[in-house]
Amino acid sequence: MATNSGSSGSRRWQILKATTIYRDEWVTHTQEHVRLPNGHEIPRYNILNQTDFCTMIAVTPSGLIPLVKQYKHGALEEVMEFPAGLVDKGETAQDAAIRELREETGYAGNIVFAGRLLTNPTRCRNMAHVFVITDAVRAAEPRLEVTEDIEVELVHISKLEELVKSGKFRDVGSLAAYTLAKASLPDLGWEEV
Repeated sequence: MATNSGSSGSRRWQILKATTIYRDEWVTHTQEHVRLPNGHEIPRYNILNQTDFCTMIAVTPSGLIPLVKQYKHGALEEVMEFPAGLVDKGETAQDAAIRELREETGYAGNIVFAGRLLTNPTRCRNMAHVFVITDAVRAAEPRLEVTEDIEVELVHISKLEELVKSGKFRDVGSLAAYTLAKASLPDLGWEEV
């Protein structure tokens, strides 16, 4: 039976020891010895921390959204998603969103912050920053990184729901960004006309 132990502060676990198992430029694997508020201890709780990232939903004046299709090795398949990318050290999330959108799609426009999302609160401490770019136009050619092989597909904003239902658009980060953007900017034209 679930019980309410009061304020969220009283539910916080105490970190007794933290050991870095592995670190590179993308991920840090830390093993923590933690004590729960009820006194139970977990000697090896694994945290896989990654850099914050941004997800961008660009919408052109005619309601088209550039989606990216690319191979994702974790999934072992090609995935359709919103453009996204890491926030570089010393860079704001908004600056990263502007840079990444231009690099992956060539698009730019008026940027609106939609919100922040927890990526995996059980194992990760990074955040996903969601931005909507309105009045987006193709301002440049994409400048892909050596690891990127991206196809940009323009989809009308009112067709996103159909892509979700069909299973063609099923990346959890993009789906969460879509939900947040719809709630933050409900009058953007999400519904079919």
